[in-house]
Amino acid sequence: MFDKYVESVLLNFNIGKLHSFSALPINSGLSGSLVFKVTSFNGVFALKSYTQSSLSSLQSSHSLIETSYKNSFKLFPLIISGKNSNKIVFQNGYYWDLSSWISGVIPEISRDNLLQSINKLAEFHVAIGFDQSEYAVMPAMESRVREISAFSLEAINLACLSVLPVSSLIEHLVWIRQEINSLNVSAIPTVKIQFCWGDARRENILFDNNKINGFIDYNVMRIDCKEVDVSRMISSFAADDYTMWTDALNAYTAKESINYLDCRKLDLLGTINSFYRWLAWLQNPMPIPRMHQGLQRFTALFERIKKWKEHGSLKSMLFYD
Repeated sequence: MFDKYVESVLLNFNIGKLHSFSALPINSGLSGSLVFKVTSFNGVFALKSYTQSSLSSLQSSHSLIETSYKNSFKLFPLIISGKNSNKIVFQNGYYWDLSSWISGVIPEISRDNLLQSINKLAEFHVAIGFDQSEYAVMPAMESRVREISAFSLEAINLACLSVLPVSSLIEHLVWIRQEINSLNVSAIPTVKIQFCWGDARRENILFDNNKINGFIDYNVMRIDCKEVDVSRMISSFAADDYTMWTDALNAYTAKESINYLDCRKLDLLGTINSFYRWLAWLQNPMPIPRMHQGLQRFTALFERIKKWKEHGSLKSMLFYD
């Protein structure tokens, strides 16, 4: 079924004779993207689809990957040019790009794997942000505060949430609303803004033989701040483990300066933000398999927030305050 669909897209790229490739759908995530592993005489590649709204960010990401390669950072996949030097193809209602294939597996949660990952993230930030010196109110924190402020507890459609423990859910949502001001988010810091990865999570890092083999999912690179990448990466490994957080932040600051408290605030705000977004998403009608995928992600966030409440207060989770 997929062969002709993929072949029509691959005709636009210079990867050798098309009859030599084999395509395997790797995953169809919650974003609706399709990822294929393509094998040809010229090598192994990743073919991925993107929605039409992704064009601008995808073009920017391709340019940033080129810059990182020029500055000797080569963990992101190399983007393959098409027959007309185009790196993005529009077909079948999606934008597509082709990149080198990175083999490996998602790293297990461990201190060593986290430290490897955070050190490479610091190297990426140096490679991509060396000539940027603009300062502004921290974009990541400003956007999180704005989105959290716009959330309405009263707008939740409880009738759509029969699969969730509604009474416990409401209890924790009320607790978050009561506690959020304790984070002192009205005083948003001014920081150096630069290009960042935007999706620096454990799930987007591939290891081979206990060493990093590459970073994937690059299409949301953007101007923001280093702290947003650092907080997301540490959280994806460490959740709320104080020792792992401190070790990772110490490792990062050996190469790049960072404010520990700002990173921790970003993590708490980002977790709450994701919790709200998944809650809104689960109120939409969808096929059962996608609902199960979403429930897994939402439940993991909910369990973390429940532990915060058991700990006593949201402010007590800041660590470095």
